[in-house]
Amino acid sequence: MEKLKELAEFVLKEAKSLGADDADVLIIQSVTTRVKVRLGKVEELKQANPKALGLRIFKNKHKALTYTSDFRPDSLKKLVKKTFEIALVSTPDDFSGLPDESLLGTSSQNLDLYDPTLVTLPTEKKIALVTELENIGLKLDPLITNSEGATWNDSQYRIVIANTRGFSGSQDYTSCSLSLALLAEKDGVKQSDYWYSSGRHLQRLERIEDIAREAVRRTIRKIGSRKPKTTTVPVVFDPIAGRDLLNILASSVVGSAIYRKSSFLVDKLGKSIAVNDFNLIDDSLIPGGLASRSFDYEGLPGRKNIVCENGVLQKYLCDTYFARKLGLPATGNAIRSTHTEPQPGTTNFYMLPGEYTPEEIISSVEDGLYLTDVHWVGINYVTGDYSRGAEGIWIENGQMTYPVQEFTIASNVLTMLKSIEMIGNDLTFRDAINAPTFKISSMTISGT
Repeated sequence: MEKLKELAEFVLKEAKSLGADDADVLIIQSVTTRVKVRLGKVEELKQANPKALGLRIFKNKHKALTYTSDFRPDSLKKLVKKTFEIALVSTPDDFSGLPDESLLGTSSQNLDLYDPTLVTLPTEKKIALVTELENIGLKLDPLITNSEGATWNDSQYRIVIANTRGFSGSQDYTSCSLSLALLAEKDGVKQSDYWYSSGRHLQRLERIEDIAREAVRRTIRKIGSRKPKTTTVPVVFDPIAGRDLLNILASSVVGSAIYRKSSFLVDKLGKSIAVNDFNLIDDSLIPGGLASRSFDYEGLPGRKNIVCENGVLQKYLCDTYFARKLGLPATGNAIRSTHTEPQPGTTNFYMLPGEYTPEEIISSVEDGLYLTDVHWVGINYVTGDYSRGAEGIWIENGQMTYPVQEFTIASNVLTMLKSIEMIGNDLTFRDAINAPTFKISSMTISGT
């Protein structure tokens, strides 16, 4: 860690010596592994050790960005000189520049983002885990006839950010995941599905027996799928389908989309966009969260942002640049890679849970859809019009009856948010974006 910090300080010193007004450095060093086993044989085994340094230099409202994987001092000196020269001839931008010093800082909260056991876990153990996962899944039900593979992914990475306004921050992260994709067949008709578990720590992943059992359950329940009739009915979003809706909101609530007017949330700040029970949070300080961090990619401290409270849109999520363009405060949501400019993005983004169990929500529907998955992008981000290929399970008299596929589901996102009738109590942090089960009173189903 100290060596990377020294590299960052070296680069910043060089930039200042050339006459830069300001500069910042992002260094990312990582190790990633991917293992895929199918039918007991290793199909994929990859390990990568990428490293990169990104440099931004500012001079009289001009700026330039360059990056390199060559950390030798002479090469870095050349990079700094090249970046400074590019900045001098770039187009000036009054909104560019580093955050004010008063905004910089690092959260002191212990986020528990690093698992040392992942660093020393041998490849043989990773292969054994996915091999056993697949083997369990293939034996759980005679209708499971094939496998699309069991997969392990892990990453260990280190981030260093420093700038000429006195900020210097570093963070170590780990993450890992296990997944299994299976195929079932009955009467010549095949169905496929999967399940997974992911997290920062190896010991906090679900047991492989539980992953395999859920992968089998989700695959088997598709057998006998029908195409539903065209109708308008209530729709219950399971947490996976609900996460997809939140993904749309995550892309629409960021300052870049608002400034470019490519979002249906333009001019909605301070206005009601959803039912009173709807609350949306972006929180980078959840211990062990898959998108948690002590500081953002510009050096602003991590924080919890209430995006929507009691149905009212409270804030747009902004980096420094788009906050300035919009005349709003930065919210600590800058993301970037070593070769891109900072942009606003979400961290741990989730809907607060409600009071109902999933069973209570399902039992409230006399005739409707339990939505489990959506396909292809059919979203107009300017208007909010929503149309997706979908699949799920039909609900009759409060009971899930038969699987349905090959249909589309349509509405408008703002209409959907205003039509939420029940919110589940089953929020689980499986990903960076998470939702509980919830019910929308009415959506259009286009089938037969």
